[in-house]
Amino acid sequence: MTPGLWIAAALAAVLVGPPLFAWLMCRPRQAARQGLAGRMLRLADGRTHVTKDGLKGRRVAVLVHGLTTPAWVFDAIAAGLVVQGWQVVRHDLWGRGGSDTPGGAQNRALFTRQLAGVIEAEAGGKPVLLVGYSMGAAIAAAFAEANPAQVRGLAMLAPAGLGHRMDGFTRFCTATPVLGDWLWATFSGIGLRAAARKAARQGPSSVENITARLALESRTRGYRRAVLSSLRHMLAEDMRPTLKALEARGLPMLAVWGGEDGLIAGAASKKLARIAPGAEQVTVEAAGHGLPHTHPREVLKALSGFTPRL
Repeated sequence: MTPGLWIAAALAAVLVGPPLFAWLMCRPRQAARQGLAGRMLRLADGRTHVTKDGLKGRRVAVLVHGLTTPAWVFDAIAAGLVVQGWQVVRHDLWGRGGSDTPGGAQNRALFTRQLAGVIEAEAGGKPVLLVGYSMGAAIAAAFAEANPAQVRGLAMLAPAGLGHRMDGFTRFCTATPVLGDWLWATFSGIGLRAAARKAARQGPSSVENITARLALESRTRGYRRAVLSSLRHMLAEDMRPTLKALEARGLPMLAVWGGEDGLIAGAASKKLARIAPGAEQVTVEAAGHGLPHTHPREVLKALSGFTPRL
């Protein structure tokens, strides 16, 4: 080989090797499905993992999780809503838990199509209560805006779309095509696992072994790509116009915030009060961003006060 070819080969190895090695060290998505309760639902964009709890014929609540934690983050909330008289449907967003990772941007259109398919299959065409956590709140709000007749109420837990914080590495990767993709594919697992450990320190979790479970997610093929794409698209949306439109339609809304949330901007609740003054707001002072699994009792109390009016 000529020196030029040697240099080209070395450069290719440097560029391709690290992200390829990181990918090879991850488990296939099929392995993530082993032992999961529920069923796989075939939708236009791929297979979605869905679970349903509660008695048939009850009002239906559909829970939409956030950026990094699959639907199991709602285990305690789902159990509590069943006790309150709801049938509860949960699904894993694309690239999380047991769901496929389709190609293309993880944006409003992709996520609302998925949610529409889940509601059509599991709710029998009846209006549902949507409960969204973080990015899931933005997805739920987007669905409610597009499908007002299918939503009886919207509860948002630490909702995204009104300002959020990112560390420097995540901000750079999100804003920088190509190089950002390479860095994210190679190194993001380290940061995601560190974030999982930090989240576990926010307080006792209702999810057993949550740090280990999130670490395993970060080692599942498609997960990191899904997270980066969501950061660039769904989480980049300003949800103020959507929430303003829902307020104008009179949709009952509840927002539950963590008083010590380090990810959602502190001014988010004030923004919501300005654009949707009719929305009920509750702050769990001791909670961080993980309030659905660290403070499920407080969340369920807020929901029990909100849902009788639906």
